[in-house]
Amino acid sequence: MVQIKFKKSSIGLLCLSGVLSSAMADVTVSGTVDQSIEHFVTKTNPGALTGSDDVHRVASTLANYNTLSFAGNEDLGEGMKATYELSFKNVGPVNSGVTPVNYLSHVGLEGGFGKLKLGHQWRPMFTAVAAIDPTQLSATPGFAGAGKSGTGLSGLAPEPNSNTITYNLPSFMPGLFVQVQKGFADTTQGENAGAFVILTDGQNFFATYAKHTEKMIAGSIFAASATGTNGISTAKVGNTGATLAQLTVGGYNGLPHILYGGTTYAGGDTRESDGLAGYYNFGVFKLVGGYVTEKVNGTKAKLDMDVVGVKVPLGSEVNIGYLHSQAGHTRSAGTTFKLAGDKVLVTYDFSKRTTAYYAWGKQHLVGGTAAGNEFSSEINAIGLKHTF
Repeated sequence: MVQIKFKKSSIGLLCLSGVLSSAMADVTVSGTVDQSIEHFVTKTNPGALTGSDDVHRVASTLANYNTLSFAGNEDLGEGMKATYELSFKNVGPVNSGVTPVNYLSHVGLEGGFGKLKLGHQWRPMFTAVAAIDPTQLSATPGFAGAGKSGTGLSGLAPEPNSNTITYNLPSFMPGLFVQVQKGFADTTQGENAGAFVILTDGQNFFATYAKHTEKMIAGSIFAASATGTNGISTAKVGNTGATLAQLTVGGYNGLPHILYGGTTYAGGDTRESDGLAGYYNFGVFKLVGGYVTEKVNGTKAKLDMDVVGVKVPLGSEVNIGYLHSQAGHTRSAGTTFKLAGDKVLVTYDFSKRTTAYYAWGKQHLVGGTAAGNEFSSEINAIGLKHTF
């Protein structure tokens, strides 16, 4: 993390940052560079759709993206301050062929009334529930990696929610935090709302309840979770140059496992998510668990995911995280299938900013695009992550 103090006398910086107030403001420049060598293996049941894939690549396994962020605040006096953050993803070596795009982007006010922010922000459910995942790996299902781009559990989508107003109530009880959010419709998603309630002592105990609702827009889908529930095909998908299995393991969605909606869907239904999650630190290990469900009101379409895991510290430098998840999927026609996943993360901290890691994840799908199809995928990765 780098802190830079901008003053009015810095004419060159004024050109970059716009008009600054006469008061000195702190700007924090931060980011993440994460590179690993990943190995993906996908397999299918020989009695159903046949084929397998074996893929090697360099990627951002742990952080999911390389990012660059600018954030800061200004003291406005009388206990109030202005805050802002502007960040970008898809920057750095592994994203050299991808255009950097806006990630988080918000401005707000804080004071005795609480915190109010406007812009591109995390969904409350993702902020509260995904935080318990002791691996934080999105390449294999779990609360981190359970939703993406309208698929899976929408409240857990690891992409910021656009066009939002977020309000954090002032704390009237030690360890109690409440956040509510309103999101307006755009071309990619419908009108939505979310909230969380967190109770924690900040170290040993954490419990949360979170909720997310979202209006489905025309042509949208409610589909299986994004990492691994998309069946198998040896054909190339569109102009991607990759098979559906490769896209699946990579965290994209080929969309054959639609629970509700589709290209001809007129829109208007409401997706509703509820989640409970928490952890307790016993000292020698931290036990985590939770349950999140999402449904389309008035239909049979539903997705349920429950997780249990542990985080074990080995001294001050090494940590081991494990998470098991199971997700049940019900289509609008009433047919069902399940996805089970396991993942492990081992980290070694060279310093507060530099971490080496080994990541492993495996998932198994029963009930694919053909009757009796079984699908499994496995990921191994060795990487190095640096934050600044």
